[in-house]
Amino acid sequence: MSIIKNLFRIKIIFFVLILVYSCSKDDPDAVNQQEYISNVVVEIQSSDGSIQTVDWDISEQNSQSINLTNNNDYDVEISFLNKSNPSDIENVTLEVIEEASEHQVFYEFAEVSVNVTSAGNDTKDGSRGVLIKSIWNTRTSGSGVVRVYLIHQPTNFEANTRETFGGFNDVAIDIPITIIN
Repeated sequence: MSIIKNLFRIKIIFFVLILVYSCSKDDPDAVNQQEYISNVVVEIQSSDGSIQTVDWDISEQNSQSINLTNNNDYDVEISFLNKSNPSDIENVTLEVIEEASEHQVFYEFAEVSVNVTSAGNDTKDGSRGVLIKSIWNTRTSGSGVVRVYLIHQPTNFEANTRETFGGFNDVAIDIPITIIN
Protein backbone atom coordinates (compact mmCIF):
# COMPACT_ATOMS: atom_id res chain seq x y z
CA MET A 1 0.00 0.00 0.00
CA SER A 2 2.86 2.37 0.75
CA ILE A 3 4.28 1.78 -2.73
CA ILE A 4 0.94 2.78 -4.27
CA LYS A 5 0.83 5.92 -2.11
CA ASN A 6 4.38 6.84 -3.15
CA LEU A 7 3.59 6.31 -6.84
CA PHE A 8 0.48 8.40 -6.45
CA ARG A 9 2.49 11.21 -4.77
CA ILE A 10 5.14 11.07 -7.52
CA LYS A 11 2.45 11.37 -10.17
CA ILE A 12 0.86 14.32 -8.36
CA ILE A 13 4.23 16.08 -8.04
CA PHE A 14 4.98 15.39 -11.72
CA PHE A 15 1.65 16.88 -12.86
CA VAL A 16 2.03 19.90 -10.59
CA LEU A 17 5.51 20.57 -12.04
CA ILE A 18 4.17 20.33 -15.59
CA LEU A 19 1.33 22.68 -14.70
CA VAL A 20 3.68 25.22 -13.09
CA TYR A 21 6.15 25.06 -15.98
CA SER A 22 3.45 25.44 -18.65
CA CYS A 23 2.06 28.54 -16.92
CA SER A 24 5.42 30.27 -16.85
CA LYS A 25 5.52 34.00 -17.63
CA ASP A 26 8.44 33.48 -20.04
CA ASP A 27 6.24 33.43 -23.11
CA PRO A 28 8.14 34.22 -26.30
CA ASP A 29 7.91 37.71 -27.78
CA ALA A 30 5.33 38.19 -30.48
CA VAL A 31 6.73 37.98 -34.00
CA ASN A 32 6.22 41.11 -36.08
CA GLN A 33 3.92 39.90 -38.85
CA GLN A 34 5.05 40.87 -42.35
CA GLU A 35 2.54 43.10 -44.09
CA TYR A 36 0.94 41.98 -47.33
CA ILE A 37 1.88 44.18 -50.29
CA SER A 38 -0.30 43.94 -53.40
CA ASN A 39 0.78 47.10 -55.26
CA VAL A 40 3.91 49.17 -55.71
CA VAL A 41 3.25 52.75 -56.81
CA VAL A 42 6.14 54.75 -58.27
CA GLU A 43 5.46 58.46 -58.76
CA ILE A 44 8.01 60.27 -60.93
CA GLN A 45 8.00 64.06 -61.17
CA SER A 46 10.11 65.83 -63.79
CA SER A 47 11.70 69.25 -63.36
CA ASP A 48 8.87 70.79 -65.42
CA GLY A 49 6.32 69.51 -62.89
CA SER A 50 4.79 66.74 -64.99
CA ILE A 51 4.05 63.55 -63.06
CA GLN A 52 4.13 59.97 -64.25
CA THR A 53 2.59 57.32 -62.00
CA VAL A 54 3.15 53.59 -62.31
CA ASP A 55 0.80 51.46 -60.16
CA TRP A 56 2.25 47.94 -60.36
CA ASP A 57 -0.08 45.14 -59.23
CA ILE A 58 2.25 42.38 -58.06
CA SER A 59 -0.25 39.58 -58.72
CA GLU A 60 -1.05 40.51 -62.34
CA GLN A 61 0.63 41.03 -65.70
CA ASN A 62 1.44 44.72 -66.04
CA SER A 63 1.96 46.69 -69.23
CA GLN A 64 3.01 49.99 -67.67
CA SER A 65 6.48 51.42 -68.19
CA ILE A 66 8.58 54.38 -67.10
CA ASN A 67 9.47 56.96 -69.76
CA LEU A 68 12.18 59.54 -69.02
CA THR A 69 14.45 61.89 -70.94
CA ASN A 70 18.23 61.87 -70.88
CA ASN A 71 20.29 64.21 -68.64
CA ASN A 72 17.42 65.12 -66.31
CA ASP A 73 16.70 64.84 -62.61
CA TYR A 74 13.45 63.29 -61.42
CA ASP A 75 11.89 63.33 -57.95
CA VAL A 76 10.73 59.77 -57.30
CA GLU A 77 8.50 58.57 -54.48
CA ILE A 78 7.59 54.95 -53.95
CA SER A 79 4.60 53.59 -52.02
CA PHE A 80 3.73 50.07 -50.97
CA LEU A 81 0.01 49.33 -50.69
CA ASN A 82 -2.26 46.51 -49.63
CA LYS A 83 -5.28 46.75 -51.93
CA SER A 84 -6.63 43.28 -51.14
CA ASN A 85 -9.74 44.96 -49.73
CA PRO A 86 -10.66 47.83 -52.12
CA SER A 87 -12.82 49.50 -49.47
CA ASP A 88 -9.91 49.51 -46.98
CA ILE A 89 -6.61 50.21 -48.79
CA GLU A 90 -3.68 50.07 -46.40
CA ASN A 91 -0.56 52.18 -46.97
CA VAL A 92 2.23 49.79 -45.92
CA THR A 93 4.80 52.53 -46.68
CA LEU A 94 4.10 54.05 -43.27
CA GLU A 95 5.20 50.83 -41.58
CA VAL A 96 8.31 50.64 -43.80
CA ILE A 97 9.29 54.16 -42.67
CA GLU A 98 8.44 53.37 -39.04
CA GLU A 99 10.69 50.30 -39.24
CA ALA A 100 13.44 52.08 -41.22
CA SER A 101 16.19 50.11 -39.50
CA GLU A 102 14.68 46.91 -40.95
CA HIS A 103 14.02 48.03 -44.57
CA GLN A 104 15.80 49.30 -47.66
CA VAL A 105 14.45 50.22 -51.08
CA PHE A 106 16.94 49.41 -53.82
CA TYR A 107 16.75 50.17 -57.53
CA GLU A 108 18.77 48.07 -59.96
CA PHE A 109 18.92 49.28 -63.57
CA ALA A 110 19.69 47.06 -66.58
CA GLU A 111 20.63 48.44 -70.00
CA VAL A 112 20.24 52.09 -68.86
CA SER A 113 22.30 54.31 -66.57
CA VAL A 114 20.52 56.12 -63.74
CA ASN A 115 22.11 57.55 -60.60
CA VAL A 116 19.89 57.32 -57.49
CA THR A 117 20.31 59.49 -54.37
CA SER A 118 18.16 59.94 -51.28
CA ALA A 119 15.74 62.88 -51.26
CA GLY A 120 13.65 62.32 -48.18
CA ASN A 121 13.68 62.42 -44.43
CA ASP A 122 13.41 58.63 -44.20
CA THR A 123 17.07 58.36 -43.20
CA LYS A 124 18.83 56.07 -40.84
CA ASP A 125 22.02 57.06 -39.00
CA GLY A 126 25.03 56.44 -41.22
CA SER A 127 22.94 55.42 -44.19
CA ARG A 128 21.63 56.76 -47.47
CA GLY A 129 18.06 56.37 -46.19
CA VAL A 130 15.29 53.93 -46.96
CA LEU A 131 14.85 55.65 -50.38
CA ILE A 132 11.09 56.10 -50.17
CA LYS A 133 11.91 59.46 -51.77
CA SER A 134 14.83 59.63 -54.15
CA ILE A 135 16.27 61.62 -57.01
CA TRP A 136 16.97 59.81 -60.27
CA ASN A 137 19.49 61.39 -62.62
CA THR A 138 19.34 59.89 -66.11
CA ARG A 139 22.70 59.58 -67.85
CA THR A 140 22.17 57.69 -71.09
CA SER A 141 19.44 56.99 -73.61
CA GLY A 142 18.15 53.49 -74.11
CA SER A 143 15.62 50.90 -73.05
CA GLY A 144 15.90 48.46 -70.23
CA VAL A 145 14.44 47.48 -66.90
CA VAL A 146 14.45 48.89 -63.40
CA ARG A 147 14.18 46.17 -60.78
CA VAL A 148 12.57 47.58 -57.65
CA TYR A 149 13.31 45.84 -54.35
CA LEU A 150 11.97 46.32 -50.87
CA ILE A 151 14.55 44.49 -48.80
CA HIS A 152 13.63 43.29 -45.32
CA GLN A 153 16.35 43.07 -42.65
CA PRO A 154 19.35 43.88 -44.84
CA THR A 155 22.69 43.15 -43.25
CA ASN A 156 24.59 45.87 -45.15
CA PHE A 157 22.75 49.17 -45.69
CA GLU A 158 25.67 50.64 -47.66
CA ALA A 159 25.71 47.92 -50.34
CA ASN A 160 25.73 48.63 -54.07
CA THR A 161 24.27 45.34 -55.35
CA ARG A 162 21.24 43.32 -54.28
CA GLU A 163 23.39 40.35 -53.33
CA THR A 164 25.54 42.38 -50.92
CA PHE A 165 22.55 43.87 -49.07
CA GLY A 166 21.62 40.52 -47.50
CA GLY A 167 18.18 40.11 -45.98
CA PHE A 168 15.23 38.96 -48.04
CA ASN A 169 12.85 40.54 -50.54
CA ASP A 170 9.47 41.82 -49.45
CA VAL A 171 9.09 43.03 -53.06
CA ALA A 172 11.05 42.41 -56.28
CA ILE A 173 9.45 43.68 -59.50
CA ASP A 174 10.76 44.57 -62.96
CA ILE A 175 9.38 47.70 -64.64
CA PRO A 176 10.35 48.48 -68.25
CA ILE A 177 12.10 51.83 -68.59
CA THR A 178 12.88 53.96 -71.64
CA ILE A 179 15.16 56.99 -71.62
CA ILE A 180 15.10 59.16 -74.74
CA ASN A 181 17.16 62.19 -75.83
